[in-house]
Amino acid sequence: MVSVSDLLPYKLTYTQDPWSFDADQRSNAQAILEEALKAGLGYRGAVIGVATALQESGMRNLDHGDATSIGMFQQQDWWGTRAQRLDPHWTSWKFFSEMKKICPGKFGADYLTSAQLYEVAQAVQVSAYPTYYAKHEKAAAELIAELANALDDAPRRVSLARKADLVLKRNTVTAIPFIDEYSDGGNQHPDKTDPAFITGNSDYIATAAATLKDVAPGLTVQTRFDELNAKGETVKEGPIEEHLGTGGNTYITQTRAGAVCDPGNHVVWTIEIINGDVDPTLTYAEVQANYWPR
Repeated sequence: MVSVSDLLPYKLTYTQDPWSFDADQRSNAQAILEEALKAGLGYRGAVIGVATALQESGMRNLDHGDATSIGMFQQQDWWGTRAQRLDPHWTSWKFFSEMKKICPGKFGADYLTSAQLYEVAQAVQVSAYPTYYAKHEKAAAELIAELANALDDAPRRVSLARKADLVLKRNTVTAIPFIDEYSDGGNQHPDKTDPAFITGNSDYIATAAATLKDVAPGLTVQTRFDELNAKGETVKEGPIEEHLGTGGNTYITQTRAGAVCDPGNHVVWTIEIINGDVDPTLTYAEVQANYWPR
């Protein structure tokens, strides 16, 4: 059960604006929440996203704004295409992506709770009125708590694939970067290069598979699911599974069940080629995972 107090790490000192949300705003808030969880920013990250969207657009998907600004976060044309900025999921993902790039260096790794909400929002949005984001913190926390508690116990599902070739250097652990796809095969985030497929505080079960070429018969291929921290450092190594090269195309698969990703970390699938004379090429990889946010 998520309480409003869980989402407010400090005493609010700014006067709070009252809000009453309609179906459209709730739908947009749901998109923000889902993207915050995918990004490993948890419910507090979602509160920051909702408060920012409330200040920028009333959390409405506006097709107009100041200069070229459009969408919930009033992102200008250099943020993305018009269609992307009017997509509630894409625009939320982009906001959180920028937040993750900027804020750890500016405020420290614990910025979600140590920095003021308006400071985090301002670091991304660069508004002429930075403290205005603070007016919506309580309403945002109340809405996210409500939406979070409405989530059922069904797992979230991740389905990722990589179809581009990737040369695997021998005796080097390589985290496989997947591409996030919609169920219809269209790319959700075509520029995604982050190899993480589970982020944040979650229980998970995952199965990954790959096809490699130029793997000599008998050559050893090691795979494992590793947990990395925000700096990209391996903090938890999963069990190693070994596979033997078969010559030509070699197919490998691995399942990790009953695993836990700790807060602030993320999970990647790694491949290491042991010895050999040729660097094999990964021609296809995919991962299917169910996860339960804690």
